[in-house]
Amino acid sequence: MSGLSHVRNVAIVGCGNAADGLDDDQSRRHIYSHATAISKLDQLNITACCDIDPTRMERFADKWDISGRYTDYQKMVDEEKIDILVIATPTVAHYDNVLTALSKEIEAVFCEKPLTYTLKEGEGLVKKAAEAGKLLFVNYMRRWDSFYAECNGLLKGGRIGSVQTIVAYVDTALYMNSIHMLDMILFLAGEVISCTGFLDMVGEPRVVHEREDRGGVALFYHKNGIISFVKATGETQRAHCFEVDIQGTKGRLRILDDDIRYELYEFKESPQHAGLDELHLVHTEYNRNKQERVVDAYRDIVDCLNTGKDPVFSGKDSLGSIELVEMIYKSDSQSHFPISRRAQT
Repeated sequence: MSGLSHVRNVAIVGCGNAADGLDDDQSRRHIYSHATAISKLDQLNITACCDIDPTRMERFADKWDISGRYTDYQKMVDEEKIDILVIATPTVAHYDNVLTALSKEIEAVFCEKPLTYTLKEGEGLVKKAAEAGKLLFVNYMRRWDSFYAECNGLLKGGRIGSVQTIVAYVDTALYMNSIHMLDMILFLAGEVISCTGFLDMVGEPRVVHEREDRGGVALFYHKNGIISFVKATGETQRAHCFEVDIQGTKGRLRILDDDIRYELYEFKESPQHAGLDELHLVHTEYNRNKQERVVDAYRDIVDCLNTGKDPVFSGKDSLGSIELVEMIYKSDSQSHFPISRRAQT
């Protein structure tokens, strides 16, 4: 079972966009869907799928030549031999789906983000996974992206000196879209101490399964002294943005167009003000890496199962972004008063 050549059985619950539909868009630069990513690895084989919509399930199963076909999730996890379970259902179903999986002989669960709508539920699942000795992953895909790892390495290596501020711009909808950026802020700046938040009450909220998901604006104070600002609003849901501007004591790092490129700036002697230094662009790095981050996420899962190593990004790690969303909502409800992060157990 621990041999590197062992092919593991994968089952997917939820046969919609996250499962494979997103990759129907040929203009996307990356693989976004689970089935497409899984198909790139010889160590994995999709043996079962489930969706409450039989038409959608059959379409998915036919496309990927899957023999185990179900419209009843409980029946699938009871009957199938599953090594890795992929949960690509709506967020409202994640808690029950993960909880059921953790009670079965399933080695690893890979859940779409966010893990749950509430921090309390998410913490409960992480605790149960640890108690059951199961691996729990959540698909914040940029955590497996070598481009962002390189950018984080530049910061940690002091390339722009001590980081002072981070300003980030991302799509609206805190739970469904913006939460990716909130997780990135934690990745780049570390633990948050307090948050001042504003919900976007002007723009129309995204409605997901009859639940409103508003955008917002937040100011975070981090344990290491960094101050970050996140603008997660937009006039329409078509307004896509994922950019980060990081200022340090010795320079600046700008991550542009998601992961298309980054720019490095250094303070150099000013050509217009004697005795002063100004920021100058010294390097632009285009992302020419052909690796796929969702594929790399699955590689990480397989490596963890094969070797027992720690995940690059675990279910426990994913809880931070949920907590930040809750802090934004709480601050907004309390006249935008700064909200301190609660003590962690």
